[in-house]
Amino acid sequence: MRFLIALVLTGLLFPAAAHSECKVAPQPKLRSTPLEIETSRGKHKLMVELAVKEQERACGLMQRPRLDPSSGMLFKQHTIGPAWFWMKNTPEPLDMLFLDTKGRVLKIEKQTIPFTTNVYGTSENVAAVLEVLAGTTARLSIKPGDRVIHYWFERPKN
Repeated sequence: MRFLIALVLTGLLFPAAAHSECKVAPQPKLRSTPLEIETSRGKHKLMVELAVKEQERACGLMQRPRLDPSSGMLFKQHTIGPAWFWMKNTPEPLDMLFLDTKGRVLKIEKQTIPFTTNVYGTSENVAAVLEVLAGTTARLSIKPGDRVIHYWFERPKN
């Protein structure tokens, strides 16, 4: 238990929450880029905002109005490793996709609870996290093993 408390206090477990609070929620719209999610049912296009800087990652989708079903936010991990998120001040339920360096979906958290400090995440090595409107993973049949195609990720060697 002391180890878990130490992780929280040092920011290793909840880096966005421990290192910086969101000072500008909702944050201004971030730079957007297209991405595709490759599933067994084909490729699905989304337009996503890129959360790269620490403050952008800390704010995420806090206090944002309704998310469009074809949009989302892609969070870049500064260090590949475990990723943990909460829904504090986030009014919309989300689906979270935890991605490796090739954009492969490692884990999905579905239907997160708005405004909660419950923790969602994985201890697997994650390169990025994609947040989309809750129900998107079901609607597009996204499953672990599917792949997100975006310039942030390595292209698989054929």
